[in-house]
Amino acid sequence: MKRILITGGSGFIGSTLARQLLEFRKENNLDFEIRAIDILRPQIPEVECRQGSILDISDLSEAARGCDAVVHLAAILGVRNSETRRLDCLNINIVGTVNVLNACVQDRVKKFIFASSSEVYGDQRVFPIKETNPLNPKSVYAVSKLAGEEYVRATCGRYAMDYSILRFFNVYGPGQVGQFVVPRFIMAVQNDKSPEVYGSGDRKRSFCYAEDVTKGILKALFSDKANGETFNIGNDSEMISILDLANKIIQISGKSHIKPVMVAQGASDRTEAREIFERSPDISKARSMLGYEPSCSLENGLRMMYEHGAIVPNWSR
Repeated sequence: MKRILITGGSGFIGSTLARQLLEFRKENNLDFEIRAIDILRPQIPEVECRQGSILDISDLSEAARGCDAVVHLAAILGVRNSETRRLDCLNINIVGTVNVLNACVQDRVKKFIFASSSEVYGDQRVFPIKETNPLNPKSVYAVSKLAGEEYVRATCGRYAMDYSILRFFNVYGPGQVGQFVVPRFIMAVQNDKSPEVYGSGDRKRSFCYAEDVTKGILKALFSDKANGETFNIGNDSEMISILDLANKIIQISGKSHIKPVMVAQGASDRTEAREIFERSPDISKARSMLGYEPSCSLENGLRMMYEHGAIVPNWSR
C-alpha cells in the first residue's frame, strides 16, 4: 500500500485515524503516504492535507489519484442535523458516497472502507445486535447510511474492488461536535450547568472511544479477512443509561452540587415514536476475524475527554 486517502480528514474520527496511521506506519516500519480531504482543510503534521468537497468531482479525482485505499468518513452526521438538512443529508451522504466510489473506480483504488452507523438497525428485539439483525432505519441519516452501504456493495462488486463496511456504535472523543450527548453533557458540567436528560433517561447505549473505533478501521484496512465483510465496531462491555451517563460525568468533574435535570422527550432530536431505547453491539465477528478489541473504559474515556478533550460547540460543516 503506497497511499491512503481519508475523506472527512478534519473530523474527530478522521484526524484520530490519521494520527493512528502515522503511529502504525512508524511502529511497523512501513512506507506509505497519508492524504486527507475535507471541506475544512485538515491540519495534521506529516499528512498531505487538501481542502475539497466530496460533491466536487475534480476535488475527488485529484485526491484519489495514486491512492491504493480510501477510508470514506465524510458525511453529514447526527439525527437532528440531518433532519433539519434532509436534502443536504441525502445529497452528501448518498451522492457524495457515489462520487467517492466513482473516483476510486477511475483511479483503480484497491480497497474501500465505508463508515456506516448503528443507526441502520433502528429498533431491535434481540440484543446485543449482530450484523445479521434486521435493518430498520428510523431517520433520514440512517436511510442515507444504508443506501451508502448498498452503493458500496454494488460498485465494489461490479469493479472487483475490495471493501469493508463498518457500523460504528455511539462514538465519542475529543473534537466531537457539542450536539452529541457526551460532549453536550461535558460542556454543561464544565460551565457549572445541569446536563439536560431527555425523557426518563432510561435509554441505554454502549459508547466507544474514538481511538478504539479507529483501531477497528486499521484492522479492516490491513486485513484481507475483512474484504467483502460488514462489521460492528464499538465497545460491548459497558452499556449505560443516559441518566447514569450524566451522573458519571458529574462524578468525574467532582462538582457534586450539580444534578441532572429531566426535560421532555420532545425537546430532543427524536420524538417518542422514533426513539431507539437500547443499542448494544455484538462485536464477536470483528473480534474473531480481525482481532479487534476495544481497550478504553468508559470511565477513562470520559475523564480524558473532560480534562483534555476539545469540543466543537456547533456544526461547522
